[in-house]
Amino acid sequence: MQPKHPWLQKCLQHLEELPQIKTTATIEPFLGEILADGLLTISTPYHEIKYVVEIKSPLTLETLDSTLDYLNHLKEHLNDSQRPLLVTDTLSDAVVNELLDKNIEFLDTTGNIYLNNSYFYILLRSNSIQNKKSSSAAKITPSTLKVAYALLQNPSILKKDLQIIAEVAGVDVKTVKRSLTSLYELNYLQRQSGREYRIENFTKLLERWEMGYIENLRSELLIDTFTPIGNLKFSDISNKLLESAKTHSILIGGELGAALLTEYLQPISAVLHIPQQENYRIITTQLRLKPDPRGSITILRQFGTQNNYKDYEYKPVVNPLLIHAELALNPDERLKETANRLYNQYIYKKEKSLI
Repeated sequence: MQPKHPWLQKCLQHLEELPQIKTTATIEPFLGEILADGLLTISTPYHEIKYVVEIKSPLTLETLDSTLDYLNHLKEHLNDSQRPLLVTDTLSDAVVNELLDKNIEFLDTTGNIYLNNSYFYILLRSNSIQNKKSSSAAKITPSTLKVAYALLQNPSILKKDLQIIAEVAGVDVKTVKRSLTSLYELNYLQRQSGREYRIENFTKLLERWEMGYIENLRSELLIDTFTPIGNLKFSDISNKLLESAKTHSILIGGELGAALLTEYLQPISAVLHIPQQENYRIITTQLRLKPDPRGSITILRQFGTQNNYKDYEYKPVVNPLLIHAELALNPDERLKETANRLYNQYIYKKEKSLI
């Protein structure tokens, strides 16, 4: 089963904090002849409404018109029992006002909610509600996320000594013990006979890991974002990135990593996962990169010992789990199908191994 996008997970958390609201999300990359991100059923004690979910990159007033055109196009292809629902990251007050004016139903990750149908009306502005951290968020630390990654990349590692999990995750044994206990208490793990655990539901753990990666772990690993000096296009430097990766034990991720694994995408950006002790300035100097918050090349630190994808020996590619999580940061139409292919080709077999 395809995992829910991290933004959708966050939005559903906010929605289910409301009294007497229940949600069920089914991830469907395609709906009939149109591209959609999923089906969401919102239930109250009296009624049930079905929404077709469309996840869009963070919206601005400049990009809003094209999104509205797409949502109107989507609406024309839905039957009477379905409604389009916009899901996105953080909406500004100005964009929220425009969406309300156009009567576009939406959810965002900060808690902005607008649902307006014949059965119920909900309007919540995130600055008018007190956001609170769930007990789940308190227990899922960056170290716990590293341990969760170790389990996802090799579920059978739970049968091995805790020291091996610690090495793969890049944490100490005490942290592994605490993390396994937290994941068990949050129902991501089952306890077997003796002290052994097994993954309760691979997709649920993957969803929680991806959300935690985007919210917490990635910022801990992030060095900076860069762009080539001289206004070079990404295609002008991509081969040089691959050459440098071999020299400096860099693992290629992001769009370029996805392109190498799926042979489907024309990449316009890359994530370079560099060894923990590597001096990134040597790499940026050799590649002639300069810091740029809107640059196409992001550099992250590796963690633990298994960030590489050992089943792919042709190029120095990072594990598909890390690539899939990176693609979730920019859920445009160009990357959605790539993420689906990546999941089906490389990640789903990990889930099947537990069946």
